[in-house]
Amino acid sequence: MRSGLVIKVFAVSWVMAGAAAAQEGQAPVAFAEPAELAFEQGRWDEAIAEYREILAAYPVDRLSWLRIAQAQRELKRHEEALATLEQARTANAPEAMTDFERARNLALLGRDDDALAALDAADHSGLRALALVESAPELARFRELSRYQRVYRNVRARVYPCEGVVEASAFDFWLGRWEVRMPDGTLIGTNTITKRDGGCSIQERWEGAGGSTGTSVSFYLPSRKEWRQVWTGSSGTSFDITGTAGNGSMHMEGSIEYVETNRVVAFRGTWTEGADGRVRQRLEEFDLAAQTWVVWFDGFYRRLE
Repeated sequence: MRSGLVIKVFAVSWVMAGAAAAQEGQAPVAFAEPAELAFEQGRWDEAIAEYREILAAYPVDRLSWLRIAQAQRELKRHEEALATLEQARTANAPEAMTDFERARNLALLGRDDDALAALDAADHSGLRALALVESAPELARFRELSRYQRVYRNVRARVYPCEGVVEASAFDFWLGRWEVRMPDGTLIGTNTITKRDGGCSIQERWEGAGGSTGTSVSFYLPSRKEWRQVWTGSSGTSFDITGTAGNGSMHMEGSIEYVETNRVVAFRGTWTEGADGRVRQRLEEFDLAAQTWVVWFDGFYRRLE
C-alpha cells in the first residue's frame, strides 16, 4: 500500500490549493505529490528530501526507497544508491526493478560482472521494463552480448507475448500499404494494414476511391485457435467473422449487419496470397431470396512501395 495517510494528505492539500488558486484567478496547481513532481522534473535533491519525509511517517514505504535510489543514481552517487536499494529490498520494493537499478549502478561503477548478474536476477524476477532495457545508456556496452540478448528476449516476451505465438503471425501476408483494384483492373481504393498492440492485433484502414472509409481489427483467439475480424464502414455496415488460416490464405465466416434496414445476413471472407505477392480479398453475403452466395467485394491488392 502506498504511504497511506501521508499520500492522502499530500493529495488533498494539493487539490485544495488548486481550487483556491482557480477561485483567485491564478493558474491551477498541478495535481501531483510534491515528491513525484520533483522526481518527474529532475529536481533530484528535492525529490530525495520529499521522499524521506514520506518515509519518516511511513518507514517501510517501498516505492519511496526505490525512487530515492533512482535519484541518487542520477546524481552519480552510485554507492549510496546501492545501499538505498538494499533498504528498498528490505521494504519489499518491486524486486525486478530493484535488481535492475542495481545493474545500472554497478555498470556505472565499472563492475560489469556484478551488473550482468544483477540483470539476470531482474530477469528471473519477471522484469518488464522493456524501454529501459532497450535504452539505458550505461548498459549500452552489454547489448551485443548473448547474455544480455537473452534477458532482452525474455523481457520483450513478457511485454509483447503475442510475438511469441506463431499462429498470431498467420495473417501477416496482408500487412502493408496497398492499392486495391477490381478483377477488371479498375482502381477502387487504397488500404493500409498494420500490426498493432505488440503484435496482438491487425488494424485495417480503408479509403475508397469514391470517398468511403472503413476500419477493421483482426486478432487471434488462442483459446479457440481461430481468428476474428470486426469491421465497420462509413456506409453503416458492420460485420463480425471468425475463422482460420492455412496454405497462404485466411477464411472467416459470420454475419453482416446493415444499419439502414436493420438486416443481418450470413457473411464470409477469404484472403489469398498469390505467387506474385498480390493478395485477393473476396467477401460474400448470403442472398436469402436466391438461397445462394453473392459477391459483396472482390479486390486484388498490390503493394505500394
